Amino acid sequence: MSRIWLQASLLLMLAVSPRLSAAESEVQVEINRGEQESPEFRFEKIPSPSATDAASGAKLKIVAGRRDENGGRPLVLTDGKLPGGADEPASNFFFAPGSNGGRLLVDLGESTGVKKISSYSWHPQSRGPQVYKLYGDKQRAKSFDVASAGHDELAEADWQLIASVDSRPEEGDEGGQHGVNITGPKGRDLGTFRYLLFDIAPTEMKTPFGQTFFSEIDVDDGREHEAPAQLAPEVVRIGDKYEIVFDASDAPDLMPWIKETLIPICTEWYPKIVDLLPSDGYAAPERFTITFHSDMGGVAHAMGTEIHCSAPWFAQNLDGEAAGAVVHEMVHIVQQYGRTRGAHRNPGWMVEGAADYIRWFLYEPVEKRRQPNPDRANYTDSYQTTAAFLDYVVAEHDPKLVEKFNAAMRQGEYDDKLWEQYTGKTVDELWAEYVRTLKAGK
Repeated sequence: MSRIWLQASLLLMLAVSPRLSAAESEVQVEINRGEQESPEFRFEKIPSPSATDAASGAKLKIVAGRRDENGGRPLVLTDGKLPGGADEPASNFFFAPGSNGGRLLVDLGESTGVKKISSYSWHPQSRGPQVYKLYGDKQRAKSFDVASAGHDELAEADWQLIASVDSRPEEGDEGGQHGVNITGPKGRDLGTFRYLLFDIAPTEMKTPFGQTFFSEIDVDDGREHEAPAQLAPEVVRIGDKYEIVFDASDAPDLMPWIKETLIPICTEWYPKIVDLLPSDGYAAPERFTITFHSDMGGVAHAMGTEIHCSAPWFAQNLDGEAAGAVVHEMVHIVQQYGRTRGAHRNPGWMVEGAADYIRWFLYEPVEKRRQPNPDRANYTDSYQTTAAFLDYVVAEHDPKLVEKFNAAMRQGEYDDKLWEQYTGKTVDELWAEYVRTLKAGK
């Protein structure tokens, strides 16, 4: 039920800038609580977030640290969309729990005179405050080896310390809606910058959850910018039961391949996967999303009813393993083993092996399969090795083997003894048998 406002003029040891020659910046902090909190982020002195500021078309990249996968990607900080409540992880960007924070690089695309920089966050507890150092650089091209560089090293590389921000109140509740406004002294501009580096620290280390829920970052250069056009997600219905949302707004160049290749494969194979992995009383998700991210490393991963894909990797593998990678992740959407409460933990090699079995031995053509090395491989190697082993046991001992193991793992009841129950042989005996066939060249 309260609102806190604080203004501090911070005297900083900065490299001399043509616009910030007094080596000062002014940091304003406001905290909304209770009835003052609203999805519009209305403050008394700090402007509400803008969708047409200079950061609206910026590129964002994590250069140090690891984001929390329960939160949004860096793009949520500049899309002009705000969380509707105080605890909406997907609408905020934040670093992984228990970490020391990280560094986020903002590329405005061109050098521009910056009048002010604002950051906004919202959480009812210690994820609400903001603690970071802000650096700027006006160069048009440079190496971004700034993952762990100290202040002196950044200064030597022409990075200018713009401000140190700490919105934690001296006492009382830390939660609420935090707004931070950084300006030059006496109304002057901050300087000319193309790149902004946010060196973000946790708000507390007593618990793993001191990572700020950043909702938006604005960069005001005195001009109104057109909000970047967002490619609308493609929503595909499969009969009258299933629905898949394909979101390539962050990678629009992939949309032709998605429409021509991926959508037909997903609409055919998702119902097939559901039929391949039944169990009593279970209903597979009827709606899930497939999202392509321009700033994501790796290949793809599934989380709940979401599949996240690395756009750079997919762009390089459209004629290769791209579609198969999505088929593998759709198996995880159907499995939903993460929700089990059984006494036994499902081994990762079986979870991934079952997904790769469906991918490589039911979806992919035979010529793409890789044969395990009988002198080095083991059934616990996961992915294609486990998949090939499952395919052998299915063909030689029990055609319903994968379906049976799926039902057990969905209940959290996997046990090595099930191999003997289903086939009459232990898993080690089955593997030894399979290895003999590999060495015999069968």
